[in-house]
Amino acid sequence: MQLKKSLKKIIKQNDLVAAGNKVLLAVSGGPDSLAMLELFCQISSEFAIEIAVAHFDHQFREESAAEAEFVKNKAAQLGVEFYLKTVDLPALIKQNNLSAETAAREARFKFFRKLMIEKQFDLLALAHHQDDQAETVLLNLFRGSGLQGLGGIDLKLNFKGIEIIHPLLYFSKEEILNYCRTNNLQPCFDSSNQESIYSRNIIRNQILPLVEKKLNPQVKEVIARNAEILTAEDNFLNKLALTSYQQLMLSESKLEIALDLTDFKKQEQVLQRRVLRLAYQKLNNNLEDLYLEHILEIEKLLLSEQTGRGIDLPGRIRVEISYDRLVFIKVAQNLVSNNLTYQKLSLAKIVNWNQNFSLQAAIVSSEDFEITNTKLQAAFDLNKLELPLFIRSRKSGDRLQPLGMKGEKKVKDILIDAKVPLYKRDQLPIIVDSADNIIWVAGYKMANNYKITKATTKILVLNLIFNQK
Repeated sequence: MQLKKSLKKIIKQNDLVAAGNKVLLAVSGGPDSLAMLELFCQISSEFAIEIAVAHFDHQFREESAAEAEFVKNKAAQLGVEFYLKTVDLPALIKQNNLSAETAAREARFKFFRKLMIEKQFDLLALAHHQDDQAETVLLNLFRGSGLQGLGGIDLKLNFKGIEIIHPLLYFSKEEILNYCRTNNLQPCFDSSNQESIYSRNIIRNQILPLVEKKLNPQVKEVIARNAEILTAEDNFLNKLALTSYQQLMLSESKLEIALDLTDFKKQEQVLQRRVLRLAYQKLNNNLEDLYLEHILEIEKLLLSEQTGRGIDLPGRIRVEISYDRLVFIKVAQNLVSNNLTYQKLSLAKIVNWNQNFSLQAAIVSSEDFEITNTKLQAAFDLNKLELPLFIRSRKSGDRLQPLGMKGEKKVKDILIDAKVPLYKRDQLPIIVDSADNIIWVAGYKMANNYKITKATTKILVLNLIFNQK
């Protein structure tokens, strides 16, 4: 009764569930998840929630099929809907050269996420407890985690669009085992938990028992309490970092984020690093592959203060100094760059050049043409052009006579004068005629040779279109 009473209090104080929520319980059949299932069955009507059970059979052990059947029968006994996923994880590990822990975690979450989306569950409930919290904090500490890692497991969080709760996080393993014994739940026990071949098991079976015996019998509770304090402080710093990011952010899209480099350098290092992580996360959707070594590389880059220099981060994210800006770029695999590619410019439809730009061409009479004051449009005397026209990327030695100028100018110099970032120069579409003469550096300069005059009768209008806002 005490565990049930405490759980209800935790749920109410932390708003873990709301009336009408559909909650998916991840149940392995072990004491933790079995106790969670039993408790949620008892409180579901009081909180007006609907529950269901999901079990992932990884086929690591011979008894895994029997455990899946056990959970299935238990769910049927309690009148709870049951979902099962069986995966030959040992074969998957061998095929993809993954660690057992990583493969199991990723495959399990993939199953839960897919199920939640398809069946429209609101919450995923995982049965991590106080002992798990202590193990996680130590594991993160030994791996060199920052403040976020030392905060351990969150009571509730959003991970890859899935709302997750850990309702048993404040209960010890012993409390949960006592609950199982008192209520005759007879859970399954994972024999692999006793094998000290995994990092977590070494902490669980060797390090924590030694600390409990030699230093502090309440070490798990102490670590869990400190994790709460560190989580609160981490959340506070994240709010400050978000405010700083919003003040520093000059532009933001799905493909690019630009920060004010001058003001960025005035920030405290602790906020600088969080702003860098935040910018990366916005483009990559997660921080899983970003480590301290990457942040240190960015800091080293900033010391160079050299426009055009940059580094590549995991997830095809590039960070570059661009004059007074620090730019994060999401580089698509099909981005036109370096290799000279020609694409015919059709008059009948919009031509997609790369992930950033498309072009549209139209022919109008001189009577119907209206001049627009925008760099995204250029107009040419159709009779002066050698058709068909093509789009290509820039190449070494490119030059043209810009409109209104007497002499020629290198395309490279035009882009430098316009302070176009180095990473963008190869992405820009260059419009050429059938003889490869440049008629327009799209968005910047058109060639003087093809300008409209009083004698012009037909006009070719080109519009540069941004694919992503």
